[in-house]
Amino acid sequence: MAPVLNRPPFSPLRFPLLWVAGLLGIALLVLPPAPPAQAGVFSFLLGGRENRGGRVPNRQQGGGVRAGRVAGGFDATLPYIISPRNTFEASDRFTIRWHPVDGVETYTVRLWQWQDANGGRQRILWETTTSDAAVVYGGDPSLAPESFYSVEVITDQGVTSDLDAGCAIAGFAVLFPETRSRLEADLASLNPATLTPEELALAKAQIYLAYQMLNAAIDSLATQAAADPTATLALALGDLYSFAGLNTLAAEQYSLALALAPDDPLWQAIALEGLGELAVLQNDIEAALPPLRQAQFNYDLADNGIRANQVETRIALLQKAQQLDIPPTDDLEVCEAPPG
Repeated sequence: MAPVLNRPPFSPLRFPLLWVAGLLGIALLVLPPAPPAQAGVFSFLLGGRENRGGRVPNRQQGGGVRAGRVAGGFDATLPYIISPRNTFEASDRFTIRWHPVDGVETYTVRLWQWQDANGGRQRILWETTTSDAAVVYGGDPSLAPESFYSVEVITDQGVTSDLDAGCAIAGFAVLFPETRSRLEADLASLNPATLTPEELALAKAQIYLAYQMLNAAIDSLATQAAADPTATLALALGDLYSFAGLNTLAAEQYSLALALAPDDPLWQAIALEGLGELAVLQNDIEAALPPLRQAQFNYDLADNGIRANQVETRIALLQKAQQLDIPPTDDLEVCEAPPG
């Protein structure tokens, strides 16, 4: 989806039936976005949720969360940012993580301040060098709540994370203290005694997403998935990684869901649909069509004729785009340093 350079009106973050959808919001030029699956397995994140942080738009540049898949995270030769990316952070003390690149011994990490949601980067606030693929930012200098920031990582060979597709919309912001207090109260309201570990992880993720904390939601699910991987968690992580622009990680989770639920046609369909849409995101319609066709077949097996018909329509539109030589996904802007 190409970035919109004018600041959009306020739009609360919404993820309808995210975990059973496997597909949301791919911009296809003349093609409509694919609708979510109506699997009805469970209602995690069903319906609209308000951004209780208050004044944050569905950001395009400089930070915040966008509903729908975002390009990025495909190129293993880049130290693309994993976290914070397309998210809010609870405070200005957090861990910065990026994709480790083979053969690199040291990385330079820079924290950029942005002019605003749609303006360019203004200045470097902080810089450090490390041999690891993660570093802790300790809040010095402090970051203003709901201002816009982004991270850049440069390898010792001069390769920058700025070359990652979607870099220009992969920033972050920090919650106001009062918003963080409400977040903590919401998390404390959960009763672990009444929930399974998976349900608790999903409930925490739901709360984090209500505050547009995409990275925290991912961490909640990934921690539980590391202890007890399930197809449900894999599908949820596949969607969230793709919404963050971390699409190699998304593909891994969709493939894991296929392995974890070999006899469940619905879960198979959702995972295959996700893999097909990742190929669409790379403008590879030829690679997208086989998993989408198989997804359509599996939706029929699962007696979900509505979704099967929707995927069939999706396939027809992609085939038309292929015939017309129309790329289904616009390239996203990479980051650019300010002049001088």
